[in-house]
This record gives sequence, C-alpha cells and structure tokens, in this order.
Amino acid sequence: MTDAQLLELAGTAVAALLTIMILSYALGDNAFFRLASYLFIGVAAGYAGAVAWHDVLQPRLVDPLLAAGPGILSDSNQLTGVIAPLLLVVLLLSKVAPTTARLGGLPVALMVGVGAGVVVGGAITGTLIPQTLAAMDSLNPAVVAPQTGETGAERLINVLIVLLGTVSTLSYFRFTGRSGQPDAGRYAMRRVRTPLGAIPIPWPFLPFLGEMFIALTFGVMFAGALAAVIVVLIERLQFLAGAVSVLLGSFLPAP
Repeated sequence: MTDAQLLELAGTAVAALLTIMILSYALGDNAFFRLASYLFIGVAAGYAGAVAWHDVLQPRLVDPLLAAGPGILSDSNQLTGVIAPLLLVVLLLSKVAPTTARLGGLPVALMVGVGAGVVVGGAITGTLIPQTLAAMDSLNPAVVAPQTGETGAERLINVLIVLLGTVSTLSYFRFTGRSGQPDAGRYAMRRVRTPLGAIPIPWPFLPFLGEMFIALTFGVMFAGALAAVIVVLIERLQFLAGAVSVLLGSFLPAP
C-alpha cells in the first residue's frame, strides 16, 4: 500500500471516528461529543484567524507599516490608512484585560455600527424591496402568465391568495389601535381612514388569517429543515457504511 493510499485511509478513519463521536449525542451529552465539538470549534477559529491574518492584517496593516518605516509619521495618507487602524486594533486588544476593557468600547462600537448599517442596508436593498416588487409582479398577469402559463380562473385564484396572504400577514403585526379607539382590542373592529372617509374593515378576521398563513409558512420551513437534516443524516450513515467497508477491505485478507 502506497503512502497516498495510507494517507487517504487515515483520513477516512478519522472522518468516520468524528462522525460517530458527533452522532453519539443522540445518546445524550458525553465526553466524545464535547471533544469533537471542541475540535471543530478550534479548527474553525484557527482557520478564521489564519484568513484574517493573510487577507487583512498582513497585507493591509503589517506590510504597509514595515514598508513605510519611520517616514510614516510624515505621510498623511499612511496616518489615516495604517496608524488609525493600528490604534483601533490596540484598543480592541485592551478588551482582554478587565482593567482596560473600557478602552475597547470605541472599536467595538465602530464595528457594531458599521455591521448594523451593512445588515440593514442589505436587508432593505436585498430582501425588502425585491420581495415587495416580487409581490407586486405576482399580481401582474403580463409578468406571471408567460412564466407559469396560468390563465383565467386559475390565475385569479392564485392572485387572490397572494394578495390576501400578504395583507393579512401584515395586519397580524399591527398591535396599536386607531385614533379614537384607545380600547380597541387586537381583534376588534377597526375603521380605516381613506379618501372616501372612515371605512370599517373586518379587522378581527384579517389578523387571524395572517396567523394561519404564518403558521403554514413556519410549518413548511420546519419541514424543509427537517428534510435537509434527514438527508444529511442518511448521507453520513452511508459514509460510515462505506468507511467500514473500506477499512475492513484494507486490513482483512481477500478470500
């Protein structure tokens, strides 16, 4: 058996052992599961640290600092591009010690603020607006009919379901009463102001229907997640069966 085959065999054995250690959690929390979990966390943390060093810290902080040398203090571009990040890194490292932890509040606040801005902006431009436009396009026969081939009563029913589901789901998250209705309950009748005047709408019905749509959505999502977990479990069991077959075939003599 060559070295490459031995290395591949060792990798298969280690992967099978780690898989068994993780699956042992089905019998309850135990030392083998914790050992495998700590190993995965350590490898992930080490990989993240290596990526941060090679892709961020070394090319954008250490290398420019070493290349500029003492003259960096006289270069305004280097001051803002290297010295300022270096100071933020030093302040962030001060969070390690309890006595200097307050100094790390500035870089943490900066990271949280930038992260929140990116997340909110991404949610608006990448999720909220596209989903709103998609909901509007679903009511346009000229857009949907060429894609699905739905026409007539079938298309009308689907459009009504989408419209009713969207409106009722949004109405479920309305928790405040209208002006002049301070005692209006969550499912009380409401009067909505329109250009035609205050129009009563069946508010007790809409939130309840929204709850039904939300429950159906969560049920479908849970079923999808459960199906994905079962697929992964089956794949791991098949891997274990194949690994046992390979290991036995490698060490036991052929008949």
